[in-house]
Amino acid sequence: MDKVIITGIIAGVLIAGFIFAPFNSGGIPGASAQVSAQPTGVTKKVLLIGSEKEVQVAPDNALHPGGVTYNAMVWNGTIPGPVFAVDQGDTLEVTVRNDGQVIHSLDLHAGIGPSNVISGNVKPGESKTYTLHANTPGFFFYHCGADGLFGVWEHIANGMSGGIVVHPKIEKPAKEFYLAFGEIYSNVADSSKAGSFDLQQFLNNNATLILTNGMAHKYVPSIGEEVKVVLNPDAQPFKVKPGELTRWYIVNSGPNGDTAFHFISGMLDAVRDGAIKNRYGTTLLNDETYGIPAGSGSIVETTFPEEGVYVGVDHDMHDVYKGGALAVVAANNSTLTDQPPGTAVAPKGSESVVASNSTLATVQPLMTGNQTGTETATMMENNAPTTMVEQQVQNTTG
Repeated sequence: MDKVIITGIIAGVLIAGFIFAPFNSGGIPGASAQVSAQPTGVTKKVLLIGSEKEVQVAPDNALHPGGVTYNAMVWNGTIPGPVFAVDQGDTLEVTVRNDGQVIHSLDLHAGIGPSNVISGNVKPGESKTYTLHANTPGFFFYHCGADGLFGVWEHIANGMSGGIVVHPKIEKPAKEFYLAFGEIYSNVADSSKAGSFDLQQFLNNNATLILTNGMAHKYVPSIGEEVKVVLNPDAQPFKVKPGELTRWYIVNSGPNGDTAFHFISGMLDAVRDGAIKNRYGTTLLNDETYGIPAGSGSIVETTFPEEGVYVGVDHDMHDVYKGGALAVVAANNSTLTDQPPGTAVAPKGSESVVASNSTLATVQPLMTGNQTGTETATMMENNAPTTMVEQQVQNTTG
């Protein structure tokens, strides 16, 4: 065979190897390969308490004079339910307790197989405990499954969902935030009385409000320059330092619409959605807007390069009008522990499933540390006082 042809074939093979080797080895540029999920020997515990209560879902503003309240279904007292975090390979013991008046149940998207995922029905006054083996890294949705899925649409629309973080074996330190989008379908959209689930609005896909962590425009003080409209005088914007890596765990509770997530004046440096075997999700570099389907969690990493105000939105514009937006302030005086209440995430290596100032203050060494033995986040026994998880939720509402 002609030497030129042979040389061309060899060169082609080598070039193909260089191009496709990252993909064949289970990775893509910018995505770190993951060590297989070996058990850590660590067991952590969490208690989720299901109930029904009236909550405020829109502040008193020009769009909603007097505010809007709603007859919600909640985990641990709030919309959304708390975010809890474990490390890849941990065992999570989940107790579901029903303090409400109707049947509730739990569906964890972080597991595989019914015994890892579904609690089964928990009747009023009862509790059930089951175990999740957190082998798959990523950020995942959890929600009430109602009575064997009958009415699951109403329980999710009423606020009964949240997110679970499974930190991967390899992870860069970052300032982390929890953000949940969700829809309310209410038969009342004013301050006259608390609204309730409206099936026809739901079937017509006409959400009354879009909630960001349980309230429309929760983190947006105002909008407009020449004509200024106050949206939430009590808003607590997210705070970051210019140039620091931030990681956003974003859940779209739905139950119907997608979330087109975008930072005005920013780029999504990396997006990880779910998990692919031997690779931690799909990574996109310098993406502008990323779609998160209903019933899913995604991880967005980004840096805010200079001081100023950035705005995160669901870029479906009628969702922005209905509440799907948040303000981010980049300032040099931002600290590691100044997240809005309820939005901090327990870092990799934390002993607790929920964040606290002590765990966040040591985030750098914890991100690279290893754990052995059995470590348990504080749990509530029946009729006992406040748990660590509940404390975090109470801080959100207090």
